[in-house]
Parts: sequence; structure tokens; C-alpha cells
Amino acid sequence: MPGLLVLDVDGTLMSPEDVVTPRARAAIAAAHGQGVAVALATGRRLRSTRPIVDELGIRLPLIVANGALIWDTAREEPVYRAVFDADALQLVTEAALAAGMPPILLQGPLRGEHIVAPAGEDLEPYARSFGSGWADIDLVPSSELSRTPEVLTVDVSGPEHALRALTARLLAAGISLFHFRPWWQKGAESLWAADIHMPGVSKLHAVRLLAADLGLTLADVVAVGDGENDLPLLEAAGIGVAMGNAAPDVRARADAVVRGHD
Repeated sequence: MPGLLVLDVDGTLMSPEDVVTPRARAAIAAAHGQGVAVALATGRRLRSTRPIVDELGIRLPLIVANGALIWDTAREEPVYRAVFDADALQLVTEAALAAGMPPILLQGPLRGEHIVAPAGEDLEPYARSFGSGWADIDLVPSSELSRTPEVLTVDVSGPEHALRALTARLLAAGISLFHFRPWWQKGAESLWAADIHMPGVSKLHAVRLLAADLGLTLADVVAVGDGENDLPLLEAAGIGVAMGNAAPDVRARADAVVRGHD
């Protein structure tokens, strides 16, 4: 029996209607009842992941921001966090601005999960995507972005070819990042997105830390997911399971493929 079950959230645990179905809730409870530790691992922020734990009714450790933060829901405190240092944040923000893609900085829960963005840029798509309009976004001069404390993630969006040109430069500099398929239509152009982190950040790294804390190794882990940000973990876990709605490259490199999240 596996010792740790790690579930992605969007496209995996959550249905297309963004709810946890009774069947999924019962399966998690059954695994937990048999002594299997269960954790959620997502690119979401803590504030949009924490309510799922209440819905499940089980105190689960949460890996959020693609592994930049591990949150203890029993004590309501971080057990691990990888925030940007000033040099890495300056590298990322200046490269994004030079490429014509405004960087959106997401702070961790110790700073209220504020969103910091450069003033004078077209941020309407971002405001809508975070679901709270402009209320949650602090606008600052571009020159001050690199001094923002407690940043877990930098989000950047643009046409795929332009975004991948930017992210290729950042990857060459050792920055960790994950791409997401089109999420916004701007005129005739589809915008892709990238979540950018400090070097070494990934769901895989966070799960390795969590497993070690439980006296387990990655061989004891069953991981389930559907996206590029899940792929390193699916390949390294004892069993990596891809959802049927996952991209073809994710399904091809998983140990098993199950039906879609619908």
C-alpha cells in the first residue's frame, strides 16, 4: 500500500464545475481511513486551495504555488516556503518587462497573498483571472517590483511564441517555471501563461520534503495530475497517474492513465 497519495487540484480533484464530487470525497476519506497520508499539490494560491480542505473534512497538508509553499492546515502555518530573493526577482521582472509582458507578483500568506503589478500596464485580463477585480492588486512603479517581499510566484502571459522566447532565457538562467495553455483571448490572439519561481521550486521537490517528514521516500508516493507542472512528480513518484484529460505528453510519460476529471 502506498504511504502518500498526492492529488493535483484543477483538472484532477475538481470536476469541470470546480467542485469535489461525492465520489472523490469518499475515495479520499477511504484512503485516509486506511492509513494513507493524503496531500493536495497545486499551482493555486493558498486562499483558493484552503477551502477545499474544509470541504473534504480532513486536515491535509497543502502544497501550493507549484511547490513554493507547504502549508500545515492543522497549525495554519508554513512548514516550507521558497520566496524570491532580490536578484532573482530583478532578473525575472526586468526580462518580462523588456519582453512586453507585465509581471504579476503573487505574495505568500505571510504578506496577505497580495498581488503586486507594475503601474501603467494593461492588466485587465489578470484582474479578471484573479476574480477580485482591482481590489487585490497593488500597483507600483516598475523600478520597485524587485523590492517586493515574500513573492512566491511571478505570473507572465503573452502569445505562445513570445512567452516561450522569454521563458527559454529564464530557464537558461536556472529559474524554475511551468507553462499553461491558453487562458485568455485578446482579440484574435490566445494568451499563454507561465508561473515563474525561484530555482529548484517544483511540486516534486515539495513532495520529496513532505514524504521525508513522514518517514517515506518518493517510491512510497502515488501522484495524480494532468499538467506540465505535475510531470516531474509523476515521473519520479512510485506510481504516476495521469488524468484522461491531461495533455498527450503527460499521458505518455505517466505509469497509468485514468478517466478524465469529468
